[in-house]
Amino acid sequence: MPPRRPRIILVGSVIYLALIFGVMLWRGISIEPQWVVLALLVIAVALGRGRSFIVDWAPFLLLFFAYEAMRGFAAKTGFAPHDLSGLERAVFAGTLPTVTLQNAFYRSDTVSPQDLIAMFFYFMHFPLPIVVGFVFWVNHREHFRRFVAALLLMCLLAFATYLFFPSAPPWYQFPGQVVKINNQTVSALWDGQYFVSEIYNSFNPNRFAAFPSLHAAFPALAAAYAWTRYKALAIGLILWSLAVLLSIVYLGEHYVVDALDGYVYVAVAMAIVEVVARWRARRATKPATPSA
Repeated sequence: MPPRRPRIILVGSVIYLALIFGVMLWRGISIEPQWVVLALLVIAVALGRGRSFIVDWAPFLLLFFAYEAMRGFAAKTGFAPHDLSGLERAVFAGTLPTVTLQNAFYRSDTVSPQDLIAMFFYFMHFPLPIVVGFVFWVNHREHFRRFVAALLLMCLLAFATYLFFPSAPPWYQFPGQVVKINNQTVSALWDGQYFVSEIYNSFNPNRFAAFPSLHAAFPALAAAYAWTRYKALAIGLILWSLAVLLSIVYLGEHYVVDALDGYVYVAVAMAIVEVVARWRARRATKPATPSA
C-alpha cells in the first residue's frame, strides 16, 4: 500500500503540469522560469518537501535570472554580429537548411500544424530543463546539484560568447528570404496579445545570442544527465532534442551550426562539473594526515 501515494502524486503531477502549461500556451502566456518553479513548489509541498525545495531552488532561480539579465546586456557592447551563413553552407554543400525547410513546409496564408509543433518545442525552452531538474531533485539531490551547476556554467560560457562573438540568426541575416515564423504565428493566434511578465519585459532581448544555441543545448544537457540514472527518460529527451533542432532551424531562429556548437558547450560544461565533483568527493573521503 505505501507505494500508491508516490505513484498517485506522480500521475497527478504530470496531469497538473500538462494542464498548467497547456492553458498558458492556449491563452498566450509566456512560460517563464518563475511560473514553472512556482508550479513545482506545489508538488514539493504535496511531497512534504516544501522547505527543502525553497532552499535548493531559490539560488538557482536567482542565478538564472541574473544570466537572463546579463544576456540582454551583451547586446549593448557594440560588437557587430557575425554572419555564420557561410559556415552553414560549407557544412551543407552550399545550401541553408532553414531556407530548404521553409520553402518546403511554410505557408504564409495559414498557420500550419508544423508551425504550431515547432513553436511548442521552442516555447518549452525554459520548462523542460526545470522539470527534468525537478525529477533529479526528487530522487537524488546531489545529481540535481551537478545538473544545475552544469546548466549555469553552460549559460555563463554562452554569455561570454554572446559578449565577444555575437552572431545573427537566419531571420535577421536574410529578412526577405527567411521568415521569423514565431512572430507570424503569435500574431495570428493571439493578435499580438502574447503576455510576457514585467520581469522579462525589463530584460533587454538579445537578437544576436544565436551561437551557441541554448535552445538546443538545454534538452541535450538534460538527456546527458538523465542517461546514467533514467534511461527511458534520457531516450525521450534525445528524441526531444532532435525535435528542438528541427524546430529552431525551421522557425529561422538558429542555424544547424548554432545547435552543434550548443552540444559542444554541453560537453564542456558537463566535463568541468563532473571533474570538479569527483575531485571534491576524493578530498572528502581522503583520510586526514596526522599532525607531527
